[in-house]
Amino acid sequence: MQITELDAPFGAEVTGLDLNEPVEPDTAERLNRALLDHIVLVIRDQDLDAQAYCSGMSVFGVPMLQHRLAFRLPDCPEVSRIINREKMRPARNWHTDHTNHEEPPKATVLYARKLPTTGGDTSFADMYAGLENLSAESRERIGPLFTTNFMEADNPTYSAGDRDAFGGGARHPMVRTHPETGKKALYFHVTKATGVDGLEPEAVRPFLDDLLKQAIRPENTLRHRWRMGDVVICDNRCAMHSVDPNFDQREERLLWRIILKGDRPV
Repeated sequence: MQITELDAPFGAEVTGLDLNEPVEPDTAERLNRALLDHIVLVIRDQDLDAQAYCSGMSVFGVPMLQHRLAFRLPDCPEVSRIINREKMRPARNWHTDHTNHEEPPKATVLYARKLPTTGGDTSFADMYAGLENLSAESRERIGPLFTTNFMEADNPTYSAGDRDAFGGGARHPMVRTHPETGKKALYFHVTKATGVDGLEPEAVRPFLDDLLKQAIRPENTLRHRWRMGDVVICDNRCAMHSVDPNFDQREERLLWRIILKGDRPV
């Protein structure tokens, strides 16, 4: 197995690893260390069924159930489909996943299953650097603040069962201390955060959008151009991601997603 830094501000590529095979403990340790060091890992050239995918990602943590019950794979419910079909909207806004959970995921994993001819890239942002990119005034202001997070009220892919099980109300700090590195990162989901301490509801989205404008710069972003066989894992505790929806929507874009159990942000 080789781990090579990408030609980007962060991230690394993993080659020579077959996730159909058991991962030895020393290899698992290297992979987990690399995720902490590089924030995003691109594991190339995988050919996995759902069970092998789920088992392979268990090297990084415990897969947890996702909302969108209808998109879970029947034979492996820990794996969910991300697709440009069935009323699913592209996640074009910068975000970190599942902040409606009291213990949101430590990592998100995406596996390319069908890709458009061109486009459909996923971009990632280093939010350690994102926090540092904020003005001193903004950093001071958000230091003690929490967001309140719910599933989006207007999302047509959320069922009544989803809302009963995962509706939300979770409060999370806007500046999160990573439980393993000890470093601080900017942390929120721009559409799930319906409240911010001290702000009127109508002021929340403009406030968060302004923070993103300050935080997201070319020097702390990575644009991943998918190829078949890619498995990409990002550390949700210190990264945001978004998808570029500018591709031919007549073509199917299908990713399998796994999220790994996390802990309560502090």
